[in-house]
Amino acid sequence: MEIQKVSQLNLIRFKSSCLGTEINKEKLLREDPEIYYQMINRKLPKKYQKKDSQLNMPVNAFVPPQSKLSKEELDIQMKKEAEEKRIKEEAAREKKRKDKLAEERIERNNAAALKERSYIYWTNPHDQGNYRSIHSEEYQSRNKKKKYEYY
Repeated sequence: MEIQKVSQLNLIRFKSSCLGTEINKEKLLREDPEIYYQMINRKLPKKYQKKDSQLNMPVNAFVPPQSKLSKEELDIQMKKEAEEKRIKEEAAREKKRKDKLAEERIERNNAAALKERSYIYWTNPHDQGNYRSIHSEEYQSRNKKKKYEYY
């Protein structure tokens, strides 16, 4: 096919040189743009490139198994596939729900840890800290307010 186009190109060049006339650009673009763009040594633009049509495409010889089944068998198979699909979706939904519950639990635990973080810290076991004996006068005067003191 390529040889035929090259020979057409050479024929057109020969005619143009023999007759001493220029080739009509519009006519050549209208009739055969491939030859024109070969003559000017440029790539063929996309608008002139031929696309394969559906009719030229090869036919798929594979016959799907659904078309070989009878109406009743096809209905049974479709119901079976629908049931399998429903089971898969239900399993995926259940897995998603479990993942969401686990994520919420972890989030709750992190929130509780952040809340309690002010109470959790390293301490020196040898220091007394803020602790007072409950029998001391300081603790008694601050926390236990008695109206009357008895012996």
